[in-house]
Amino acid sequence: MDEAPVQEEPPKPGAKKTFGFVRRLGPLVRHYRTALYAVAVLIPISTTVGLAFPLVVRELLDAAFLAGDGALLNRVALALIGLFAFQAVVNFAQSYLTASVSERVVADLRKDVFRHLITHPPGFYATRRVGELTSRLASDIGLIQGVIRFGIPELMRQTIFLVGALVLVTLTHPRLTLVTLVSVPFAIVVGWFFGRRVRRLSTGIQDRLADAVARAEQVFTQIRTVQSYTREDWERERFDREIDQTRDRGLERAVARAALTGAITFAGSAAIVAVVWEGGRLVLQNELSPGTLVAFLLYVVTIAAAVTSLAGFWANLQEAAGAAAKIFGILDAVPAIQSPRQPVPLPSPTIGSVQYDDVWFRYGRDQPWVLEGIDVRVEPGEAVALVGSSGVGKSTTVSLLPRFHDVERGCVSLDGVDVRTVRLDELRRRIGLVPQEPMLFAGTVRENLVYGNPEATEADIEEAVRSAHAHEFISRFPDGFEQKIGERGVTLSAGQRQRMAIARVMLKRPSVLILDEASAALDSESETLVQDALEHLMQGRTTLVIAHRLSTILRADRILVLSDGAIVASGSHEDLLETSDAYSRLYRRQFEEVVGRA
Repeated sequence: MDEAPVQEEPPKPGAKKTFGFVRRLGPLVRHYRTALYAVAVLIPISTTVGLAFPLVVRELLDAAFLAGDGALLNRVALALIGLFAFQAVVNFAQSYLTASVSERVVADLRKDVFRHLITHPPGFYATRRVGELTSRLASDIGLIQGVIRFGIPELMRQTIFLVGALVLVTLTHPRLTLVTLVSVPFAIVVGWFFGRRVRRLSTGIQDRLADAVARAEQVFTQIRTVQSYTREDWERERFDREIDQTRDRGLERAVARAALTGAITFAGSAAIVAVVWEGGRLVLQNELSPGTLVAFLLYVVTIAAAVTSLAGFWANLQEAAGAAAKIFGILDAVPAIQSPRQPVPLPSPTIGSVQYDDVWFRYGRDQPWVLEGIDVRVEPGEAVALVGSSGVGKSTTVSLLPRFHDVERGCVSLDGVDVRTVRLDELRRRIGLVPQEPMLFAGTVRENLVYGNPEATEADIEEAVRSAHAHEFISRFPDGFEQKIGERGVTLSAGQRQRMAIARVMLKRPSVLILDEASAALDSESETLVQDALEHLMQGRTTLVIAHRLSTILRADRILVLSDGAIVASGSHEDLLETSDAYSRLYRRQFEEVVGRA
């Protein structure tokens, strides 16, 4: 049974959910723990140097200036240069290691998402837009990368700065410390409020961007349709609206982030003003030295900067959390069709016997039955044509054999083995598929030909393209087998694409063939070449054909007539004309005109 669409709920704000995706990254990050351990050591070292700076300034002011010691001033200046040089080296090492880990982790995450996506059956993609999935792989994971590369190291650094500076100011002057902390509750409330809004807006932005990318991909892949109906302006306006909506949400997010930063900055500045005012009074009363006041102010600036930076990190984390919810939602979606845990091997070599035993199927429990009690046996080497009006279940019937869908009741077997008990890769290696509209990949002719058999030799390739009548047009290409054929093979004619697809299946050497009337949309000359190629391909192989043309039906060993999800007749063309009203009506409606023209 095809799977239902995966429902994605918008992520709800909250610290647990926000930091949840960091925990989910754990298995990926664990591979690079040595580098992370080094980062965990380097950041405190660099931060400690920064925390030592105000203490050095205090000594500089109190000892050098008040005491008039020029030599001490020189020594302190040289010490600061050396200290900052050491800090620069540490920062370089930490920055490189963090960038290295983030690049590797994000690459691994993209691989995991892609590997997981290609395990889903075709039904999954019927409920998802490819452009949306592409956007998740690109922009959403990019947000996660930013948190790993910059956010988490900055969180460590600013946390150490904040805690260290608070400890030092408390030791320096507890009374002034209390003055400093007055604005902290305000900063926490502001960060929590605006952080929630940033996350909500960021999730909406990613969704709208995914919608826009998905729409753009549809337009690009259907550009002939768009241009033939002169819908360029309409598509342009629609894309503009989606991008404008993304922009508007982005501006709202910018306002929220700016408000968050501004409020935190104000809180920090207010704390500095309070310290200057109270500290100045203490200096005037000779209860505090000028050097200690300057050092204290530097620590307060450090605290304010740390709080501001942490607020920015919180906003970035909220954005990444919204994107991560989508990414991990994809990873958590279990493929509806999987290999069994204890697979049963197919006989080797495959004989090619196909059995449908009381097969029932529907696309979801709330959908009507598409197939109802299908019973049929296809003998090894037999060619069976499936005919019937559109929507009666022909494509569904053949798609159950390679398990693009699974039966809800009954059983489909290959060589006496239930296909649900066979490893998917083993099952699908035995089956070749030539669709009505073959899809070729952007790349070279050779890459497309050997897609199902990368180990094919030059002799194998030559034999396949000659048998498929593809050698003639391939040999005319300037680069021969290395000729690039463009996205979906757009530089080839329909007949050339079909012959390429047939040659590709020939190189795969399957035991069972599924043909979705590979010549239905071709002109007569191309059809002749393709039909001859199919004759070579079908020799010695069990074949299921979704037939649309009379020539295909006449060559079949047996014809199955489908109506309302059931097989209503079976036999040869001549027998069915005499015994089946359904076939006779179908023949008159679809094929008599062809015979008349002939």
